[in-house]
Amino acid sequence: MAKSSRPPLQSPTPHPGHCLTHSHRKVFPTIYALTDSLSSIPSPLVSLGMKRAKPVNHLVIVPCHGIWKGGDPYQRESWHLAPFQIQGNDHLCFIEHLQLAFDETAKDPSACMVISGGETKQEAGPVAEATSYFQLLEKMVPGPQKHRRIILENRVTTEVHARDSFENVIYSICRFYELFQTYPTRITIVGFEFKRHRFLNLHLATALGLDKEKIVYLGNAPSPSGLTSEETLVYFKDIDANEKAHATDLFARDWYGTRESLRAKKLKRNPFARRHHYASSCPDLARFLEAIDDETDSDKSNEEIRELLKDVPWSLNNEI
Repeated sequence: MAKSSRPPLQSPTPHPGHCLTHSHRKVFPTIYALTDSLSSIPSPLVSLGMKRAKPVNHLVIVPCHGIWKGGDPYQRESWHLAPFQIQGNDHLCFIEHLQLAFDETAKDPSACMVISGGETKQEAGPVAEATSYFQLLEKMVPGPQKHRRIILENRVTTEVHARDSFENVIYSICRFYELFQTYPTRITIVGFEFKRHRFLNLHLATALGLDKEKIVYLGNAPSPSGLTSEETLVYFKDIDANEKAHATDLFARDWYGTRESLRAKKLKRNPFARRHHYASSCPDLARFLEAIDDETDSDKSNEEIRELLKDVPWSLNNEI
């Protein structure tokens, strides 16, 4: 198969406070055969039953943010994007999220990478964000690199029900349990830097009571083009303001997204009425998952819902 002439992805230039650790800014070889049709790509239902030198205990999460249509992923037109994702060339960040997460997984034989995102866009049809990301990742890992193909086929999987960032976390933990019948002892999340507080402090520490000492967050930033220096500063200030108004302030009041606008957002992001099955496949979490289900009318407080996690046997657990 002929190699693409496109150069490897260059990491976006971050604004202060929105940057990746320099040691993680590695990129993979040039993407091969980007114009192949999606129909030629195998299913993301991978086998995770290979012989392992050590137990799998490290969960690497990639929260999805869009749906790849196929074609050249560096081109904006190859993605289903929200209007606010266009100016910052967010699709380039999505590619880097996959690259970084796969790199982290490749470095650690005890790691499993879970790409998380549901069928969120009516215009894309019943295609999960995670499925499209996996299909793209298949193109990003060249066939001749046999050791990387083995990692892709044995230690990368999808989670296809999440509709928001909290569900990215809890459903990825559920997916990990489905595969290995145990909970992770370490978690790495690869996403946008401006969402660090939301994931680490609101979702993982507050809502789930996990030990932040055993969690790594790798973040990057959008790279808006065609803006002056002053316009770029305004752009990033707007990102931070929107994150606060439309995400962190809401999750600070509604840890599990069961009330107010967060629940409405999730319902809107489920145009094909999909339902997960994690309450049956993860019995330790069944009562908790039922308490935060869309169809559960509960007057339980955040603290009362979190109390349902007090006996969950994951080893990251803090005192709740």
